[in-house]
Amino acid sequence: MMFATIRRFAVTAVMAAFAVWCALRWGLPLGLAVWSGLVAALCGLAALLLSRQPVGVATVSGQLGAALLRWGYKVGRGQLPGIVVVSWLIWVILGAAVMALTTFRSDPLTRWMIVAWTIDGLALIYLIGLIATRTGRTRGTLLTPLLAVLAMIAVSGALWQRGTESARENALLIGAAPIPILAAGYGLMMAAMLLGGRKGGWK
Repeated sequence: MMFATIRRFAVTAVMAAFAVWCALRWGLPLGLAVWSGLVAALCGLAALLLSRQPVGVATVSGQLGAALLRWGYKVGRGQLPGIVVVSWLIWVILGAAVMALTTFRSDPLTRWMIVAWTIDGLALIYLIGLIATRTGRTRGTLLTPLLAVLAMIAVSGALWQRGTESARENALLIGAAPIPILAAGYGLMMAAMLLGGRKGGWK
């Protein structure tokens, strides 16, 4: 378990370094295009490595592929095409955030806005993934937070485009709103599970 964590951390560090290099070498628009293509190639290679790994045998190449394709297993229902698409999308978002932070490193407010939007985007993907893997009433209840996150991104983006200092500060407040909301919601869910477990006789 510890080695898996170290391996994932190492892969993340290398990918972040590549993203910074793309930003410094080509700038944000072209660098993002290069990064997206590079990640697509790496995810395709990782899928090839995983597909060649024998069933029940953890090979070095397979573990490397799993470190790159670490998202989308539930959405893809264990099938590599879905896993590759989701992992590629998340790597693109994370890389775009790193490149934007590198490009706007001299503007603190912009850096915080990028971080907020990145978390919003990942939360959006997470909610979409939950909706894709749930059925019945659970899927319907997830639409409200999904629409709320979309609205926060849209409103914060519109305010940010105004360009004034006060508008940008308000955009940051709105864009960062899902972060404490999601944290509070997760805390309430865990508290409910613990409380339910105690009443149910968990030891």
